[in-house]
Amino acid sequence: MAKSKTKKKAPARTRAKAKPAKKKPAAKRTSAPSARSKSRAKPAKPKKPAARTRKETPRHPSSRSAKTRGKPAQATPEEPQNLVPVPLPGVVHASRAGDTSERSAHLDKLKQLFESAPVSRYLGMSLGYCENGVARVRLPFRKDFVEGHGVIHGGLIGLLGDTAGNFAVGSVSPGSTVKTVEFKLSLLSSVQGDLLAIGEVVRKGRTLATCRLEVVEGNDRVVAIGLATYALQAV
Repeated sequence: MAKSKTKKKAPARTRAKAKPAKKKPAAKRTSAPSARSKSRAKPAKPKKPAARTRKETPRHPSSRSAKTRGKPAQATPEEPQNLVPVPLPGVVHASRAGDTSERSAHLDKLKQLFESAPVSRYLGMSLGYCENGVARVRLPFRKDFVEGHGVIHGGLIGLLGDTAGNFAVGSVSPGSTVKTVEFKLSLLSSVQGDLLAIGEVVRKGRTLATCRLEVVEGNDRVVAIGLATYALQAV
C-alpha cells in the first residue's frame, strides 16, 4: 500500500507585537487675544523727560564763584542802617499852599457866578456840589413848571442838565469861560417832583470838553440822560 504523504504544517508565523508608541504631551493652546481685550487694553503713556531744574544762585557779588573762580572776593561797602531824610526846600510848600488857595478861590468864584445868574434866582436852582469835574444842581418842584398835561416841561429839564454840565466843566477849567456848543438829552419818563441834575466831565481838551448829563427825580429815579459839548475860551 502506498504510504499517505502527510503534509507538515508550517509553523505559524508570529507577528511581532508592536510596542505602543509613547504619547507626547499635548501642547497647550494659547488663545489669541480677542478684539475686545485689545480695545480695553490702554496704551502705556510715554514717560515725560524729567524737567531740568536750574540751580538758583544768590545774587550777592561775593557768591559768584563761576566768574571769580580763583580770584579773591572783593569786600563790599556796608550800607548805613539809619537813613536820614533829606528836607525839602520851602519853595515846594509855598507853591502847594498857593495852588490850594487858587483852587478854592476859583470854586468860590463859580458859586458866586451861579447864584448871581438871573435864571438861577428866577427858577430857584441851587448848586450843591461843584468840584473835580462834577457838578450837582437841584431844582425844587413848582406848579409854574407844569405844562398842559400836568408834568414838568421837557425844556426845563434840558436847561437843568445843561447848567450842571456847564459848571462841571468850569470846575476844572480855571481862567476860561465855558459856553455850550450842543447837547442831547433823552427824556425817559414824565416828572412831577423835585429834580437833581448831575454833570460829569468825560473828556477835556484845550478848546472842547465833553460832559455826561443825568437828571434824577427825587434821589433814585432817573428821568433823563444825555451828552453835551462845551467850548473853552480864555478870559
